[in-house]
Amino acid sequence: MGKAQKLKEQRKIEKAIEQGKRQKKKKKREAIAVVVVLVLVIGAGAVFYFSRIEKEETVVGAVIETEKGEITLELYKEVAPKTVDNFIKLAQDGFYNGTTFHRVIENFIVQGGDPLSKDDDPSNDGMGGPGYTFEDEINPESINVPEETIKQLEAQGYVYNYNLKSMPHEVGAISMANAGPNTNGSQFFIITTDPQLHLDGLHTVFGKAINGIDIVRGIEQGDIIESVRIINN
Repeated sequence: MGKAQKLKEQRKIEKAIEQGKRQKKKKKREAIAVVVVLVLVIGAGAVFYFSRIEKEETVVGAVIETEKGEITLELYKEVAPKTVDNFIKLAQDGFYNGTTFHRVIENFIVQGGDPLSKDDDPSNDGMGGPGYTFEDEINPESINVPEETIKQLEAQGYVYNYNLKSMPHEVGAISMANAGPNTNGSQFFIITTDPQLHLDGLHTVFGKAINGIDIVRGIEQGDIIESVRIINN
């Protein structure tokens, strides 16, 4: 084999080696790209999964069954943990079964949850409860209650929790009825047609109606709460 032929063969070998190196680099880049995509997909899936788990742990579903239809609620433990737990316990104990919406004000609220509404004496409706009271769960700053109003309410005895993320009294909000600061028990109300932001700082909102607001607006005084069912807790 001549010198020229040897050089030609050597170049062919070098070229083959170089092509092999390029192929290896290409495959390595492709493998890295696949790994990156898998990491992103798995990461996104994990974020979705854990965010769903977190939501399931902090958002509780409930259904108020009335003679006119069902009202579906979402209750938010992050907003008012003790209030939500109290509502869940009373519902699971059957406390609300057979009570009525004893107070209905057009374009304002429907109110229920009083065990005394089960009897035949309407004069005591609105005066009953579970036999205990518990504190408000309100952060007035998070719902833009004016500072001057906050000071006035604190002077009246309201004690606020500034670590909470409260909700305003928008349409569909479910909130605790009370007789003043820290007198929550079992009675609740739902906002029907217009926001009632003047109630912010006075009552604990702990959820909202996500379905059946038309049922809420059709409630009349004396309509019966057949049951309250907790659906994911």
